Amino acid sequence: MINLASDLDGTIYKGNKLIDGVEETYRLLIKKNVNVIFTTNNSSQSPDVLKLKLEDLLNQKINIENIITPLKLFKFYVDHSKYKLYVYGSNNLKEFLKNSNYSLTSLEKSNAILIGRKDDINIDEIEKIINYVKKGKTIYCLNKDLTYPTESEELPGNGAVVKIIEDNMKIIIKSFGKPDFFYTQYFVDSKIKVDYVVGDRIDTDINFAKKINAYSILVTSGVSNFLPEDSADLKLNSFSEIIPFII
Repeated sequence: MINLASDLDGTIYKGNKLIDGVEETYRLLIKKNVNVIFTTNNSSQSPDVLKLKLEDLLNQKINIENIITPLKLFKFYVDHSKYKLYVYGSNNLKEFLKNSNYSLTSLEKSNAILIGRKDDINIDEIEKIINYVKKGKTIYCLNKDLTYPTESEELPGNGAVVKIIEDNMKIIIKSFGKPDFFYTQYFVDSKIKVDYVVGDRIDTDINFAKKINAYSILVTSGVSNFLPEDSADLKLNSFSEIIPFII
């Protein structure tokens, strides 16, 4: 069986809109016995929410085990009994962590901080986080994507907040997103061999492919890349064009 890892935002959909041709291409891949693994850096929505979204957009049942997110990896690698977490992120993120038996608390009472994504960047909150990290609190982030694509524009992602903190403190924050250590290690630990990686970002998707020795396919349907696009093995306009190169 061929294992194909596909990004979501900018590759399968933008916001709540499926990219043209994706549904038909996905159906054909499944028909040809290609196992599609959805590898996303989305940390504002839980795997359950992403499953429902994909099923609605693709009109297909989706195995939740085939949805790999930073939240899933955080749960896999970080013992819930070890930390009292302060979470900078969406309500869906917080609800997922609570349901996964993590103890969420105030910034003052926490012993670890987790950076996710909010719709609006809160500078006052970020400054308080920096002060507490300087006092010794552990800090993690769910990914370092500077932007993410919506139906109409690119908006600031997790990485925008992470960069403010890292630049201020001259530190490197451990990340659970592509292409960083935990994301790559999860595929090793789970014994998942990926043959192809499809995505719209050089810094995350294509670099992830290189780290796991997979063939990389860059699609131009998502974000604008700031790294050279010729580092991808193949460049296409969209997910809908991949069939001749996979089958």
